[in-house]
Amino acid sequence: MHPVNFYFYRHLSTNLTRRLCPLAQSHASILRKLKDLRPLRQIHAQIITSGFTRDTFRSNSLINLYVYCGLLGDAKQIFNHIPCKNVVSWTILISGLVKNDCFIEAIEVFREMMVVDFKPNAVTISSVIPAFANLGLIRIGKSVHCFWVRGGFEGNVFVETALVDMYSKFGCVDVARQLFDGMSERNVVSWNAIVSGYSDNGFSEEAIQHFNLMQRKGLAVDFFTVMSLIPASLSVGCLQVGTGIHGFVVRTGYENDKHVKTALMDIYVSHNCVDDAHRVFSEMPVKDVAAWTLMLAGFSSGRHWDRAIKHFNEMLGMHNLKMDSIALTSILSSCSNSGALQQGRRVHALAIKTYFENNIFVGSAVIDMYANCGNLEDAKRFFHGMGEKDVVCWNAMIAGNGVNGYGTDAIDLFLQMKGSGLDPDESTFVSVLHACSHAGIVYEGLQIFYRMLKSSHVIPNLQHYACVIDILGRAGQLDAACSFINNMPFQPDFDVYNTLLGACRIHRNIKLGHEISQKIFEMEPNDAGCYVLLSNMYALAGNWEGVKMARASLRSKRLKKDPGFSSIEINQEIYTFMAGGKDHPQYFKIEGMLKFLIMKIQKAGYVPNTDILLQDVADDMKKDILYHHSEKMAIAFGLMRTKPRTVIRITKNLRTCDDCHSASKFISKVFRRVLLIKDANRFHVFQDGVCSCRDYW
Repeated sequence: MHPVNFYFYRHLSTNLTRRLCPLAQSHASILRKLKDLRPLRQIHAQIITSGFTRDTFRSNSLINLYVYCGLLGDAKQIFNHIPCKNVVSWTILISGLVKNDCFIEAIEVFREMMVVDFKPNAVTISSVIPAFANLGLIRIGKSVHCFWVRGGFEGNVFVETALVDMYSKFGCVDVARQLFDGMSERNVVSWNAIVSGYSDNGFSEEAIQHFNLMQRKGLAVDFFTVMSLIPASLSVGCLQVGTGIHGFVVRTGYENDKHVKTALMDIYVSHNCVDDAHRVFSEMPVKDVAAWTLMLAGFSSGRHWDRAIKHFNEMLGMHNLKMDSIALTSILSSCSNSGALQQGRRVHALAIKTYFENNIFVGSAVIDMYANCGNLEDAKRFFHGMGEKDVVCWNAMIAGNGVNGYGTDAIDLFLQMKGSGLDPDESTFVSVLHACSHAGIVYEGLQIFYRMLKSSHVIPNLQHYACVIDILGRAGQLDAACSFINNMPFQPDFDVYNTLLGACRIHRNIKLGHEISQKIFEMEPNDAGCYVLLSNMYALAGNWEGVKMARASLRSKRLKKDPGFSSIEINQEIYTFMAGGKDHPQYFKIEGMLKFLIMKIQKAGYVPNTDILLQDVADDMKKDILYHHSEKMAIAFGLMRTKPRTVIRITKNLRTCDDCHSASKFISKVFRRVLLIKDANRFHVFQDGVCSCRDYW
């Protein structure tokens, strides 16, 4: 879009009085070339002073240009002063309003046009139809469609394409397909409309099929085709399709468009291919906040929390990048999952500084961050200070109390929420039932579930039933848990049986545990975690034959359990330790601290529990493996790098094992430190040799 030669126009205007007729012709040619506001204002002024304001053609051109510049007020003012409007006048204004997302105003202008008996043409109809589509006005959209058909107009590719798009946006894909099939002429826009219609409505395979058909017909693909195709590949859920589309994008030359690159990043992020997403991100010469935020969300959802925090710090260093609520929510989620309290406080301060503190989504993320970093008091303080709270905020606070072991407080909040007039949703009930299971609150938990059954707006799903089984199982009521499963309205799934197997391990019910494990193996024969759980259960009961069988099954299937890792935040930096890992730069110092730590707690009475290990190795090797579990290494590093009496905060991806739980008690007592460890299930606060979970985890 090249601006008009302003100096040519200025020279032309100085000779206005002497060359009025040539100027009349020049107005038309210059108006066709104008794209910038300043010369537009000046030529508009010349038209006024020349007495051409009543000229319909010039007025229509001015309306079109003001609309292009987004100055709708000026466009409407010119429109209102045209004494003899024609169909072009009405159509230009309607089209401009739609292109600027003023859909209601566009429909109102269209209604006025019909009232004063101006018959719309094909351009008018194709211009106004997107307004009905974007507002979801099905009845009015159908009425205009009927008007077009009853008028006996001939088939028009622009109108029919707009109708295909409209019905697709209404969710009437079959009607859209019927219109598309009946078109006598189709262009690229028509094909894009049906491809995007299928894609947006979840019919991904049909979208890809029509794209392939489009290619076979030799039609040139454009930017909109590509942008319609990428969401379809996401819905298919197949990475191979996504990489195929990436290759197609490269071949067609659209790979350098920032919107296309952001969409390609979304493909890789959705499949947890974070490195591939980052490669696409790095290739972008200009990155907007959407690309930065998507990459941040990818690091967060992929559990690359240290990379998420580093990426966020890079974002803060970008002077022209304006932070939004999605970016803040994503980084708060990373801080929450990694236990990075110091970074979380920093992000909270940034939310206040950028006026996002009162945003509901950011607010619920702040609550979740403080609660999941073990700082429940700050979570409560923020929650009670919020002016407006939605269900998500209440859910975050209820879940926060639950994960920190305050089941009674979670129930109180649940009742307060109901008293405030807000209806609990599915997540609310999951949060409060989880809180009851981890706190050993059986009666109240069952009461809440049965009240839920009577509620008309929330229907319990398998997740809620699994929570009740966990409540009964942890309390040792295994028979009641089995009876509950047998009377469920659903077929039990993996999570239901896995929950009961965990309860069998806690209460050493070998017989039931063996029965449940067989059902689990039928569903998930290659789940290593169940074999580990079964082996640990046999070991606790002294059934060494069972331990051998479980180990043999693991070896024969070549299965490995998920590696354990623990994270600790020191001076706003996340340090992650893998079980048995030796690649840390300060490994030898950590190793020395570990030996000193083990020696001290052994003198205090700690005995390593080698029974929990599956490896068939010598006892000395088993002890060495236990000593190098990830949370012990993180604790040793924390003791090295923090001041005395400082709380050591650690986040672990798996359930903490019995040996580490026992060792942490001794460490808290011997070194006089509070250890705050968040595992996959809950928080454990170790202080003076006692854990807040009361060995109920």
